[in-house]
Amino acid sequence: MPPDTSPDADADARAAALATESLVLYKDNKQDDAARTLREALALSPRNPTVLNAFTTLRTSASIPAPSKLAHRFTLDGDVAAGTEAVALLSDPGAPPLDSEAAVGIVTLLLAHVGQLPDVTIGGQLLAATLAGAKAARERVAAEMAAGAAAAVVKRAETLGPAAVDAVVQVVLEKDVWTSVPRAEQGARTAFKVLLGRVGTPAARDYAVRSVARLLAGAAPAVAAAVDQAGLESLLALLRPGTPAETRSHATLAVAKFVEARGDVAQSMVGTFMAARLSADGDDDLALAFAVAAALFPLVPQTAAALFLSGGFVEGLVPMLQARPVEVEEAALEMVSAACIDAACREQVAAHCREFLQSVVKRGDSGEGGRTTAAVVLAKLQYGIAPAPGKTKADAGDIDTLSAVFKNLMATPDATSRESAVEGLAYTSLTGSVKDAITADASVLAGLISTLASSAGNPTLMFGALTVLQNLTAYLPVLSAEQQKMAQLKSYAEAKGAAAPAAAADPADSDPRVTQRCKALITAGVVPALSAACAKPTPAAVGIVSTILLALSSAQPHRGALAAAGAVKLLLTLHAAPANPAPPTTAHALARILVSVNPSHTFSSHLPISAAVRPLASLLTGAADAPSLLPAWEALLALTNLASVDGATRALVLRAAWPPAEELLLSENARLQRAACELLCNLALAPECAARYGDGSRAAAQRVHVLLALADAEARETRLAAGGALASMTGYAGVAEAVLRREGGVQRVLGMVREGGGMAVRGVVVVRNLCEIEGAGARLVGEGAVEVVAAAVQEAVGGSAVEARQVVEIGMETVKVLVGSY
Repeated sequence: MPPDTSPDADADARAAALATESLVLYKDNKQDDAARTLREALALSPRNPTVLNAFTTLRTSASIPAPSKLAHRFTLDGDVAAGTEAVALLSDPGAPPLDSEAAVGIVTLLLAHVGQLPDVTIGGQLLAATLAGAKAARERVAAEMAAGAAAAVVKRAETLGPAAVDAVVQVVLEKDVWTSVPRAEQGARTAFKVLLGRVGTPAARDYAVRSVARLLAGAAPAVAAAVDQAGLESLLALLRPGTPAETRSHATLAVAKFVEARGDVAQSMVGTFMAARLSADGDDDLALAFAVAAALFPLVPQTAAALFLSGGFVEGLVPMLQARPVEVEEAALEMVSAACIDAACREQVAAHCREFLQSVVKRGDSGEGGRTTAAVVLAKLQYGIAPAPGKTKADAGDIDTLSAVFKNLMATPDATSRESAVEGLAYTSLTGSVKDAITADASVLAGLISTLASSAGNPTLMFGALTVLQNLTAYLPVLSAEQQKMAQLKSYAEAKGAAAPAAAADPADSDPRVTQRCKALITAGVVPALSAACAKPTPAAVGIVSTILLALSSAQPHRGALAAAGAVKLLLTLHAAPANPAPPTTAHALARILVSVNPSHTFSSHLPISAAVRPLASLLTGAADAPSLLPAWEALLALTNLASVDGATRALVLRAAWPPAEELLLSENARLQRAACELLCNLALAPECAARYGDGSRAAAQRVHVLLALADAEARETRLAAGGALASMTGYAGVAEAVLRREGGVQRVLGMVREGGGMAVRGVVVVRNLCEIEGAGARLVGEGAVEVVAAAVQEAVGGSAVEARQVVEIGMETVKVLVGSY
């Protein structure tokens, strides 16, 4: 039969070729071109078998998630770019989640082809991303590990790199993906043994020690018993000086968690290690033993102290260090410094090592790091141990000599040297002469500020620098007469009946000297440094920084500079930090600054004034029972300042602070009452405030009664504030009617007029407002208002003061209205 050359046959052949081409394009990840080519084939021959087969293949493939298809191309076809794209898709937080079946398929595929992957690093990232996004995938790995393949899974993950190992460790720690607790614990033990065995392997060290630390932190009951002497020593070996900081940190955590979990057993094992290193007497052995002890003290101080105080160790330490290299001596000094956290250890160090430490500070042949550490230890001994009978703190050591070491280091451009000095200055800056010396030396002060600003990621350094600043800015507490008497009695009792003269305050701690130091710190840029250090503040940091800012703002001339440097924003950030509730000092420092600045210059659209209202209002609650009335008083002044800005701010202050502020109008403390009344005077401009006095309720009538009484208070400033509030609010009919209804209310207002000056202005305005109430004119005339106002006008005529002119102007108008209403 001759070949079919009809047009239909040509179209059929063309359609089949296009369909085949569409499959090739799809395989090459050119989906749009494949779809367009297939549509052309369907248009030519919709019933062609090749076309229909291509259509079915593409439709089925379209239902497979993109990460699955990319993972297959990466694993089976060696397409590295596909693997990279799959990792990006799975790591994208905005991408749709991968369904369980697809996730399990990717994990199974990867683990089955570990040895054939074109790029094991990308393979590890792909495994980690899949496990992180799908619980079903983690359950799949947990099931395989529970079936007896835990070691195999960990080893395959190791082949794929650190990301895969981290992901598998996370599976081990996630209890919900295991079918039973015993299986989870067995899987954790098996994985732990494999990884602990890798700690000593240089290529695996970093991920292995990180994983061991995580497992000991999260599953210690299951894995701690698997640590043998060799495994522990492999971890302890990473505590030696020179180990990268991150690796050393993980090893320290692992050892600490092991000691916590195994108690006496762990202490015995560490003791065996220490005894072996000390008896070996080699320089490297001693340096490692000292480094291990130094690392243990901050984390497990009781265990470390027991080892430090055992077997005459401290007594033999100084002889042991004779003729040793500088590195060994410095490691020993770091250990002794860490040991000072414990009181018994400090006593032993003071008894057996003090002369050696003093010699290290004085001589010039030791390393700078050792000299600094020795000075830090002496400072700790100085302030950590009571002086012997007959001696004073100053007799116990030359603190100025020690501080000179720290100051010289702080003045250097080397950041590491400055960090070494901070701990020592945290102790020596308790002495007045050292405080003045620090702020008087511009290079030392600059080094301290720079160190603080760069300390956000180093909590130990940050708290050291903050402690120094707290010492520099601390004012002596103001003691009442009763508190002074109690202090004398305490001093007498401590002297066991002997005559004990009160210790004279250090002149360097006098208020003028502290204020001078605060000024130097502000000028040096302490506020931006505090802001940089508190990027992610902890509760402890919030407390210390708030105390520092409270001290810096004590002197009124400093407050504008503090606000300009960003102190208001910093305090609001601290108050809103997750460390809530913030300490009262945060709001108190904020109040102190806002008393003395122009709110319009301090706040903006980026720093709204509304953010400051609630922190300030918090200081008013329970103020009557607070140890000091000062925070509430300064909060009232600050709120008064804010309430002068606009109606929206006044309305917010009313909502946030009204109940406690109203309560303080009745305070027995005259200054607190005056401040509350001045706040009310500014709030009276708000309709919301007038409504509280003029809604006709019994509560409103009582408020008017209190306000009229305050207009007759003993303190002139309180009378002026109450009179101003009455002048503002009687412009509202409800309040004016309440004054008229109050027995003796009109006479109290006329008493304001008779007083003259500013009170006369306020009184005349109130009388004028009362005239607007129907029928009130006759009553006012009957109670002598015309005569009283006229007399005030006559007295004010010819006066040059603004108040006198106001009395004349408003008074004459008021007299006319009164006479006309009669």
